[in-house]
Amino acid sequence: MSLLCVRLCLYVILTTGLVAAAEHVTGPLNGRITLPCKYSAKTTSMCWGRGRCPNFWCNDEILRTDGYNVTWRKSDRYQLLGHIRQGDVSLTITGATKEDEGTYCCRVEIPGLGNDLKIEIKVKIQEVAPSPPDPTKRTTKPYHTTHGIESPSVTPKTISDDSSLPSTVKPASQSLEIEDSLAAENKRPYIIASVVVIIVLLIAVAALLLR
Repeated sequence: MSLLCVRLCLYVILTTGLVAAAEHVTGPLNGRITLPCKYSAKTTSMCWGRGRCPNFWCNDEILRTDGYNVTWRKSDRYQLLGHIRQGDVSLTITGATKEDEGTYCCRVEIPGLGNDLKIEIKVKIQEVAPSPPDPTKRTTKPYHTTHGIESPSVTPKTISDDSSLPSTVKPASQSLEIEDSLAAENKRPYIIASVVVIIVLLIAVAALLLR
């Protein structure tokens, strides 16, 4: 009975292959992350799945190849960017999200008992912290004033003296005085002539009376 158990255990190990120690890969949120998986055996088919590597095939399969090309993929986010025919079947996930975290299984189906290559990779997605501001770069903010622009006020000039008026502009009272003085000067010769005539007449009257 014990010999039968040993044989069964050896059969399971040989038919399923050994699982390599799990690798840890960390990638940025919304970025690209690559899960390495390579083999050097003859070109053969392989698959990628979510979760730990099972005894057969891949659990929750997300991608499969025939050894030359990708024959099926669950989403366009899963890509093989390496040389598939040369054994580079590393999985690239684009637009990584938190839902992409977890364990992945790369299973290369190598012919023969216990020859399958199984690699488990644990993925961690991290949010990229914003980079600190560069102290050497100063940003100049435009200056805004909360006060309106007032137009300069003009204070009217008060004329308190007649002398400040232009020579062509005179007050009405001053104009009247000038006209009166001019009229008096014009009448002065007539007054003098009248006085002279009166004096002559008086002299003539006096001469007649004395006769």
